[in-house]
Amino acid sequence: MGSERIKVLLVEDDGDSRELLAELLEFEFDVVTATDGLAGLRAFESALPDVVVTDESLPGLCGTELAQRVKAHAPRTRVILVSGYSEVSGAEHCDLVLRKPIDVEQLSRAVGKLGDESRQWAGDDARQ
Repeated sequence: MGSERIKVLLVEDDGDSRELLAELLEFEFDVVTATDGLAGLRAFESALPDVVVTDESLPGLCGTELAQRVKAHAPRTRVILVSGYSEVSGAEHCDLVLRKPIDVEQLSRAVGKLGDESRQWAGDDARQ
C-alpha cells in the first residue's frame, strides 16, 4: 500500500476551478472529481478516497453536510473544506478549512499530510 498514490475526491461546482485544481493535484495524487454535493457523495461511496476536498457552497448538499456524511461512513477519511467565508457552521466535521482564494501549494501539502494520516489510521485498523 505504501507505493499507491493518495486518492483524492475533489468536489467543486465551478467547472474552471474544478479542472484547474484537479490538473494541479494530479501531479501527486489520484484525483476523482464531482460537480455537486450529491454527486460527491456518490463518488465518495464508489471511490473511497483518502481525502475529500470540497467547496462549501454546492448545489444539492453543501460541503459541511457532505463532510458529516463522509465521516459517518468512514471516519478515517480526511476532509478539507474550501470556503470564501471566515466562519462556517458545521466546519467541526472537517479536518481542515482553507479560505478562498486557494493557495495550491498549501492545498497540496495538506492533502499529502492528511492522506498519510488517513492511511495510517486504516493501517492501524487492519492490524487490530
